Amino acid sequence: MTKNKTELLYNQLSKTRSQIITSLLFITILGYFGFIGVIAFNPSFFGQMFQGLNISIGILLGFLLILLIFFVTLVYVYLANKKLQPLIEKIKND
Repeated sequence: MTKNKTELLYNQLSKTRSQIITSLLFITILGYFGFIGVIAFNPSFFGQMFQGLNISIGILLGFLLILLIFFVTLVYVYLANKKLQPLIEKIKND
C-alpha cells in the first residue's frame, strides 16, 4: 500500500477509536455522576429499604453501577475486536 493509503487507514482508525471511547465514556460518566449526585443531594433515598427485602436502594444501585461498568468493558472489547483490530491489521500488513 502507499503511504497515503496507510495514512487514510490510520485516520479512520483514530476516528473510529475516538467515537467508541467517547460514547462509552459518556455512559460511564453519566452513571457515576448520577450516583454521586443522588448521594450529594438526596442521601436519604439510598437509605430506603425495599419492601420484603433486607437490602437498601443504595446497595442495589451500587451493584448495578458495577454491572454497568462491566457491561461497558465488554462492549469496548467487542467493538475493539470487531472494528479496530481489522484496521490495525491492515496498517500492520502495509
